[in-house]
Amino acid sequence: MIEQNGHQPASTTITLVRHGETDWNAQRRMQGRTDIPLNANGRGQAALVAQRLEGTQWDGIVSSPLVRVMDVSRAIAQAIQFSEDAIIKRSDLVERGFGEAEGMTLAERTERFGPNGTIPGLETYEELDARVMQALREIEAHFRSRRVLVVAHGGVITGALEQLTNGELGHGKIFIANVSLTTIRVTGDQWELDTVNDYAHLLGTEFEPIAAPVTGSGQASVRR
Repeated sequence: MIEQNGHQPASTTITLVRHGETDWNAQRRMQGRTDIPLNANGRGQAALVAQRLEGTQWDGIVSSPLVRVMDVSRAIAQAIQFSEDAIIKRSDLVERGFGEAEGMTLAERTERFGPNGTIPGLETYEELDARVMQALREIEAHFRSRRVLVVAHGGVITGALEQLTNGELGHGKIFIANVSLTTIRVTGDQWELDTVNDYAHLLGTEFEPIAAPVTGSGQASVRR
């Protein structure tokens, strides 16, 4: 997109950060909107992503209000010398809701509801994707031509990728690692991915993320 004066408009940078590990992640439990704190590994991961971002300049931090996310947001804020009081909390950035299946492992969910049974209160992927993209559009409009960190959940980031790649990197096709970085650049009406699932700051450390789980986050393959 070229403006009438011939100049390329400045882009908006949105970097999505997943929260650190929790005990429910490690136990492969459907976490959803249950407010589970970071475990020791998760706190170590939060420190490393904060160190990765130290010295970089950002105009805002927007966060899911759940504690496992806010603890990462606060660690980053301290590292980049951003006021914790200025962190914007948005409830539409919370994880996918699993309804009555929250807290269950895959085996427990299958035993209670069957392999493809209806789960009362489950948020559909369509509902998740719609609220995530609406939130990101509003965040982009607020921070237009600036740089913003959005700290959220694996299912939220996967929902964004589902929409931005027409399903190529959508649900069931990619696992977003704990405290990984996924960067979107928005120029005019063009949304483009710069980096996806970058967790180089964890490699070779004792805090490398767990392998893609069967369940344990909003990235679990529960579609109904």
